[in-house]
Amino acid sequence: MRRLAIGFIPLTDAAVLIAAAERGFAMAEGIEIDLHKEVSWANIRDKVNIGLLDGAHMLGPLAIASSLGLGHVRVPLVVPFALNLNGSAITIDKHVYAAMGEVGEDLSTAPGAALALGKVVRQRKAEGRDPLVFAAVYSFSTHTYLIRHFLKAGGVDPDRDVRLVVVPPPFMAESLRGGLIHGFSVGSPWNSVAVDADVGRIAVLGAELFGWVPEKVLGVHARFANAEPEVLHRLVRALYAAARWCEDPANHEDLAKLLGEPRHLNLPADILRRTLDGRLHTAPGGALRSHPDYLILNRDGANRPSPDHALWMYAQIVAAGQGEFAPDAAREAMGVYRPDIFDAAVGPVPVMHPEPDCVGTQFGEIFDQAAFLSG
Repeated sequence: MRRLAIGFIPLTDAAVLIAAAERGFAMAEGIEIDLHKEVSWANIRDKVNIGLLDGAHMLGPLAIASSLGLGHVRVPLVVPFALNLNGSAITIDKHVYAAMGEVGEDLSTAPGAALALGKVVRQRKAEGRDPLVFAAVYSFSTHTYLIRHFLKAGGVDPDRDVRLVVVPPPFMAESLRGGLIHGFSVGSPWNSVAVDADVGRIAVLGAELFGWVPEKVLGVHARFANAEPEVLHRLVRALYAAARWCEDPANHEDLAKLLGEPRHLNLPADILRRTLDGRLHTAPGGALRSHPDYLILNRDGANRPSPDHALWMYAQIVAAGQGEFAPDAAREAMGVYRPDIFDAAVGPVPVMHPEPDCVGTQFGEIFDQAAFLSG
């Protein structure tokens, strides 16, 4: 029995790893998973980098940035499995959201909410008030790119008109309650936690901004992937079996209870069940905001790591000013995602989901270059 130390952040999209460890899928492949709950993505990065963890629940852009040496030391990581697509949302402080409701825009749509926030930001600036502060979970994350796009859609310069900071996911709601931030972009269930605590309002779902967006992955050090390919194949097979189980709505009640346990997310099962089902309250007791693609854990080939997804994320890194575009770096970013490992472990899986929607994101020049590379 091969024993592996795998890290995770308490988020709904850690479900596949947790189910693999706790529902017998890893054992069936001769693997014992020791789950390590971490508080921040920086902890995850560092412990994988130095070998304290064999692998981890990881942000896709984090794996790419680490492999390219952006924002930290250069450490080659490998992504043999995608844990989910989508699953995030943007939440706004309830008082700021109330002000957004007074400017004449339709807050039920993503464009309307973005325009309303833009008007509030400009009004505060005209009054000489301090800029609003928005948090994402990590600098290199789809959450950062979602909040930047949302702000730009409302005519807000994310680098000049507001402040962007990093806050670990479990601290988002309390940071909002304490007035440290005015909104955040994070994966579930922390948006719903803020709503149920009556400190925030969900303004937009990630799926409403970009369509199907690559999110968390299994990230491992390239050293482990090269030294123990057969063990990695067994781990990928276990995760794929767990992902199929997690995707089935018939298992969501059991999965929500499992995730809610103190050693995992330590939250009420009903909150987690809503996020698994893609039904989120935008305000306490308010209308449900539903989306069929809110959180994708397995269906339509979501678990196969796509180099095109890695390229999309590299384009976001460049657009956010976190790195200069270079063809060699783009190719290296694509190489972090390893569908060959997935295919060797699982076999052919039909991929039915579309690529992330980049329409209107102002990244046209980057995506022209990306198309050349992928062609």
